[in-house]
Formats: sequence, structure tokens, C-alpha cells
Amino acid sequence: MRRLIPPLAVALALAGLLTPAPPAAAVVQSPPHRMECDSDRGGRICTVVWTGNPRPHQVEEFTATVRSGDQVWARETIYSSTGGARTRPFLLPEHQVTVDATVKSLPEKQVGTPLRLMAWNLFVGGTINGQEKTGENLRQMIEYLNEVDPDVLFVVEGYGSGQKILDGLNAGRPAGERFSAAQLTKPADYSVNGDNLWLYTKLKIEKVYPRYADADITSFNLGGARLGLPNGEHVHAFSMWTWHEISANWDTHEAAVQNLYGRPRTKTDEQLLDDDRFRRVAMGRAILEKALPSFIGDDDAPVLMGGDLNAWPHLDWTEQFKNARGHAGMVLPWPLTKMFTDAGFVDTFRYANADAGRYPGRTWSSLSGYRSAPARTDYVFTRGADVRVLGSRTDDRRLSRHQGSALDETYPFYSDHSAVVTDVVVRGEGTGPDRPIVREEPENAPGVWPATPAGTPVPPTELSATATTFKPGVGDPLRAVDGDLTTDYHSNYPEIAPQPHFVTVDLGRVRDLSAVRFQPKLRYDMNGTVLKGVVQVSDDGTTFRDVKRVEWPRMTAPNDVDMQGVAARYVRLRVDYGMGGASALAEIIPYEISR
Repeated sequence: MRRLIPPLAVALALAGLLTPAPPAAAVVQSPPHRMECDSDRGGRICTVVWTGNPRPHQVEEFTATVRSGDQVWARETIYSSTGGARTRPFLLPEHQVTVDATVKSLPEKQVGTPLRLMAWNLFVGGTINGQEKTGENLRQMIEYLNEVDPDVLFVVEGYGSGQKILDGLNAGRPAGERFSAAQLTKPADYSVNGDNLWLYTKLKIEKVYPRYADADITSFNLGGARLGLPNGEHVHAFSMWTWHEISANWDTHEAAVQNLYGRPRTKTDEQLLDDDRFRRVAMGRAILEKALPSFIGDDDAPVLMGGDLNAWPHLDWTEQFKNARGHAGMVLPWPLTKMFTDAGFVDTFRYANADAGRYPGRTWSSLSGYRSAPARTDYVFTRGADVRVLGSRTDDRRLSRHQGSALDETYPFYSDHSAVVTDVVVRGEGTGPDRPIVREEPENAPGVWPATPAGTPVPPTELSATATTFKPGVGDPLRAVDGDLTTDYHSNYPEIAPQPHFVTVDLGRVRDLSAVRFQPKLRYDMNGTVLKGVVQVSDDGTTFRDVKRVEWPRMTAPNDVDMQGVAARYVRLRVDYGMGGASALAEIIPYEISR
């Protein structure tokens, strides 16, 4: 029996939820659904709750979509046999919203097949571009893969480690849970580095598709197989990669910085989109219009695709998100990923995490640093009316048991790319989800840029700076207090002095401080970005006292240190660890208490 509950038309005005003295939870009732908002967090963190009665041998498929007109802010599909469900919290926008909700009742054995899909670029087979030669990173990488335990794993840059990964996945694994693998990149298409695309799966590989090659792509860019489901149906699965040169990573970061600070643009928005049109659009057209039809024909079975496109998601750069952190007012309809949407594919990460400001899903790069504009270049796509996306996340940190190892400080993840993990259900015969659904954690600081600290910035003309190591001329410490974000202090190179390094700012006189802003350098190369250190102060420039130990992310956003109650003439940053063993800062901006 199919039971539909009419869509909610909650049409909530934010002003109606935020009152001077709100109740413990602002609730808009529309039984059997309601929306609850947490007044302790400003009344803007909300969830949709469905209550019902459990029915013997039935499972309810509950879907909820929170939207403002055509703009979707939250979306979730939940399967429940307990007669109720609660979506994960979402950030209520400052617009009227409508909550559309439906419930379908399904026989417990006709829910579908759960699949965990994972896409990952392994950075030269888990060797960190050949820099890690002991095999320890690959060993830890395989442990991580076993922890995620995907049903289908789309691999880019297998590069000689494919069989080792298969052996590691199957070590100690029971017969019914073992992986099979298909090496998809054919010898004729090897690069100088070796084989590229692999597909690993716990499903039955019924057929590996033959090599496809034309003027734009080869098996180095696309390969796949037909996989059998336990219920006798099948899916098509493909690993893919498109060209990496002329990447948007640097150009969009530079454009975001220029917009944020009111500087002339190096490239227009249209010129940014041209980065995508270099080879990648032609590759996408070959994949979608020629290669896939040659493999699949008119078969309407679900299609699963994963890989590294080296291209940015058009869904993240719409008018809806132009004021999200790092977007700097830009609306960029990236052409390659739009081609996939137009061809009926679902970007599963953005489907499951609809708010691109709260869930940027950065996948490039935990190793070389996250620049101002959030770069998401790795994807799991699905196509098919029977596919339900349940949740998706990105992973960019080693497992806790691997943190603190010799590799961890320099290489915080096992690759330079984040992994994308998505849980889906393929509707049909089967009992549905059988393990906890993956969830992305919201980024802690949504918004265009951190607010300016309280107080009055000390004028650069009243500051001077010294450092224990610097590159003469191009890295002089005076560049960190010159008021110019396009210049920066940098420790000496190529001869790198052992850390800690010290950068000292003379405030000219003793001042009552409110904060100090440490702005990482904003140029393309994030080498030297400070990750660990101690902020210290002094009255005489000789004897320093600690104010705060700091650990900062591999990002270009400014880091602010609260200095309320501190009076000093000198502020010093002891750099205990910076990326690449170096130290670099665009600006150190002291703020004094306004009088």
C-alpha cells in the first residue's frame, strides 16, 4: 500500500520565529510533521520532525525538503520502522521557507539495496607523489578504507598500488564480504606514472566494459563495469578523471581575495569559467554523449560514477550562495559539472548537504592548504529513478589512531585529495539501510569572512617587525606590518632554519590590546602557513610571556587571537610548525582597545 501525506506548506517567516523571549524550542506544528528550532542557538538551527505509528512488517520512507522558492536549504530521506524520524539540524535562512514532506509506506522486504559509494584520488597510489617510500602511508590508507568499508570504490591514481589495495581490503575478510577489482585504465593509455583508474566492489562484477578511446578521452579518463545486485538487478559503475591543468583552484582563490579586499580583478568571471573549458568540457562531452551510451545503450539501470574532475561544482556557485564564505559575491555557472546535471546525474554530496555555505565539502587540498574559495573537485554522481541519496561526507583527516604518527604532521590525510563517501539505497527488493548513514559536519565558520576584531587597528606606520629568519628582500618581516595583503613575510629559503621561528612586532609603545589578527599569506603557494605556535608579549623586547598557544587550520582565512586585558609593547609569534617547515604571514594586525 502506498500512503502519501500531503506536502507541508509551512511558509515560515524568520521574524515569526525569532521573538525577544522565544520558548525553549520555536515550533511550527503541522501534524504529523513539525519543525523545531533551537532558541539557544538564535532560533535558526532547526530540524523537521515526523511522528507516526509503527506498522508491522512496514518501513516508512520519509523525505523532507526545506526551500525558499527554488532555493533548497536542506534535504533528507530517512527510512524508519519505528513510526517517526528527525532530520539532522539545518540553518534556517533569513527568508520565508516551505517544508515539503512525504511519507511512503513500503513492505519491509521491498525497501531496496543499500550501497556505500566512495570516490578517491590516491595521490600516486598512496605514496604521496612518491615522497613516502616506506609503505606506511599505504598501509594506513588501507586501514582507513577498511574502516569506511565501501560497497563500491572509485579510485583515481592507482599507479601501481591496485593489487596491494585489493589484498589489503580482503585480508581477514570473510568470503561473503570480499572485494573484487577491475583495473580500468588499459596499458595503451598508461601515463609515465602508471595505471590510473580502478574499481573495487563487494558486488559481483558481471562485465568490465571494453576500452573506449577517441580524440578527447581514453581509458585513462573513464572505465567501468556492470555490477550485479543481490536481488538480481544490476547497476553500471564508472571511475573517471578529467584534465588537471589550468585549474580553477588558484584563479578563483585569487578572484575571491581581490573581491574581498576591493582590489582589481586579474580575471573576470567569464575568464574563470574559461579555465573549465580547457580540455575538460570536451572530455565531459565525450564521456556523457559518446562513451556512456556506447557502454550502456538504452539500459535504464542506475548509473554510479565517481572520481576527480579537477572542476568546480556549478551548484555551489549560484546566486543562492554568492555570499557564502569564500565566494566573495561571485556567481559562477561552472560548465563541466553543469553538463552532468543536465544529463540527469545527481551530485550526491550537494544533494545530501544542500547548503553550500554550511557544508562547502572542500576536497582540495588538505595537504597543500585550503585557500579562500572552497575547492570541491571530487564527486560521486548517481543517475536513476530508483536511487535514493541518504547521506554524504568528505574525509580529510587521518583516523584518530594514525594521528600523531611521523606522517601525520606533514601529511594530515593519506592523500592530497579528500575522499567522498555517499550512502544510497537502490529501491527494489531488499531491506534497506543496514548501518549508520554517513554525515558531513558543518563548517564552523560560515559567512563571507571572519568579522574584524573589536578595537582599533594600530596604523602600520607605527609598527616595525623583526624575525629570526627571513628571505632578504622578498620575505622581509616589515612586509608583515606594511598594511599590504599582497606582500608577505617569509622565512629564509631554500636554506630552511629549524623551527621554532620568531616574528616580533614592535608596537612603538605600550598599548592596551584587544586582539591581534594573523593573516596567512594569500598567494598561490601556501608554504609557510603557520599551523602551531605561541603568541607572546613583552614590555621590553627581551623578556616575553606566553598569552596563548595556537593551532590554526591549513587555510588562508585570518586567525584572530583575543588579547583583552593584555598590555604590552611587543607582540611575538613563536612558530613551532609551519607548512613545509617554513614560516610566512601576509599581515600581523594588532588592535588596541578603543578609548
